Amino acid sequence: MAQGVLALLSENPDYELAGVVSRSEPVDADGTRLTGFNWFASLQEFDAQADLLIDFTLPGGTESAARWCGKNGVALLSGTTGLSDSDTIALQEASRVVAVLWAPNLSVGIALLTNLLRQTASVLGPDADITISDIHHKYKQDAPSGTALALATAITEGMPDNQETELGFISVREGEVVGDHTINFELPGEIIEISHKALDRGMFAAGALRAGKWLVNQAPGYYSTKNWLSL
Repeated sequence: MAQGVLALLSENPDYELAGVVSRSEPVDADGTRLTGFNWFASLQEFDAQADLLIDFTLPGGTESAARWCGKNGVALLSGTTGLSDSDTIALQEASRVVAVLWAPNLSVGIALLTNLLRQTASVLGPDADITISDIHHKYKQDAPSGTALALATAITEGMPDNQETELGFISVREGEVVGDHTINFELPGEIIEISHKALDRGMFAAGALRAGKWLVNQAPGYYSTKNWLSL
């Protein structure tokens, strides 16, 4: 994901790259070192000025990013999934002093799908049997995916009077699938199926840059894609 963001930065005049932070030297798929920017092995070594930090790391890295951003007054956009409680607490604490946007999926399509699920759940209520399926590449570690869990939250939020309902999850990890999410609302005699398929990881990077441009102009607070896209 970081490489996807880097690839798009040169096409986006609204951004200037201050530096890349990673534990190991950035390399491409062939193992060739990426150049043309300042690399820092940790945020503690970062000595440039920045308005925004885009976080695509692993759980634990997000906590460090949040604490650093809060201390240095830098807005934080995070797309890391599988967060621990300490990661989430750090994001919430940072949001008291800087603008923070966390989203398990920065696709505009997924944001619209999430809104549609709230509407669907508000109409069908607990009458439907609901199943959320997520298929991702074999290297993805968390299951269900962070996106699947966020979709489940949207369904719960949409239920009339916050009625409780049981949701089923199906998670598959295979091949090089970027990300397929399908939600089935099964009713007597019919099934409503709503789905989203990610065809290219580049669209997540594009979404991150679009959301980041919005985020740097916001007051301190904890934001979501719902806020970003005014859904």
